[in-house]
Amino acid sequence: MTATSFHTGFLSDLSATEAVRMVRDRGYDMAELNAEPLPWGPAHLGTQTPARLIGELAGMGPYSALCIHHRDFGSKDADRREAAQLWTQAMMDRAVDLGIGIVHVIPGEQAEIAALHDALARGVDAAGERGLTFALEPIVGRVIGTAEGALAAIAAAPGLKINFDASHLKPMGDDVTEAARRLAPHVVHMHLKDVTGTPETFRFVPIGTGEIDLAAMMRALLEAGYDGPVSIEHESHWFAGDTRGPTEVLDEGLADIRRLLREAASTPVA
Repeated sequence: MTATSFHTGFLSDLSATEAVRMVRDRGYDMAELNAEPLPWGPAHLGTQTPARLIGELAGMGPYSALCIHHRDFGSKDADRREAAQLWTQAMMDRAVDLGIGIVHVIPGEQAEIAALHDALARGVDAAGERGLTFALEPIVGRVIGTAEGALAAIAAAPGLKINFDASHLKPMGDDVTEAARRLAPHVVHMHLKDVTGTPETFRFVPIGTGEIDLAAMMRALLEAGYDGPVSIEHESHWFAGDTRGPTEVLDEGLADIRRLLREAASTPVA
């Protein structure tokens, strides 16, 4: 059965342990731990997170992934790129300590494609040395934001996997159901959220109110063999003025995953 998960970034006003406890108490199989500073709040983990807290969190798993997004990953500036690489590897060590098997990164804000491909190859090697799976999440408006760009990155960094988030691919012009088919052999984790707009106007919106046929997309992934977790990444409070509170978001998100899995099982993919 597909595991359910929730990205703790939405719960940035809670401590890491409080956020994970809330996710599990609302019925999710896993939590996805956030190590990325977000516009609305701090990361739950960092390189300086005390060993005591890491140990406490390790006992609260399982976790679907550790989100280690760094704004300078693949930067065209060599010093910034190297600093991001070292930070990423330090966070991989935190993942090992936490018993998390998947870590994922993004193309940075000032990334250059050759430098990014090199950084991804280094990341694959560093993750492999630690027994981890290393994944890339294509991002709207960045140097890699489409299925085509993701496949090129995989070719440049063999062993690279994908954190599939259709809400980034759709504004970039991808047919997300076709993108799911093409990327499915490489997908190890997925974010579930909806979107409207273009790269210039996109907004992440509540599930079911955007432009993605989520059931068809999920069926394409599942029919292609994806059996990893489905993780709610709730960001519509920031992008679309969604006023729902944490309990409502968590409960409705879990219901959305279950509903969409049922629909995916009965929705033919064109």
